[in-house]
Amino acid sequence: MNTVRTSAVVVGAFLSLFSSMALAAPQVPTHIAKGDVKFVDASTLVIRQISPYPGRNMTFTMRPSTEREGNLKVGETVTVRYQATADHRVATIVEVDHAKVAPQTSPSHS
Repeated sequence: MNTVRTSAVVVGAFLSLFSSMALAAPQVPTHIAKGDVKFVDASTLVIRQISPYPGRNMTFTMRPSTEREGNLKVGETVTVRYQATADHRVATIVEVDHAKVAPQTSPSHS
């Protein structure tokens, strides 16, 4: 009876450990790049970097889950948050950077 109880405890501990490992998916680091959009469609984004490597083109895979903030079009400056895999970069968030424009004042009527 003690052998059965010990075996049950060991198996239970193993299953508990295994299930907690399966639920804790490895975290993939997120990187950030900023640049001007050179090409964009439903599945691909190409930017000419401003940072971290000015002047270089970067290509990103866009998925349906990629968050798009702003009017994403050629010529816009964007900040891209992405995850790098072995064979491509997957954009997770693409934000169009809007230049802050000073409010216009109306000319005074004297």
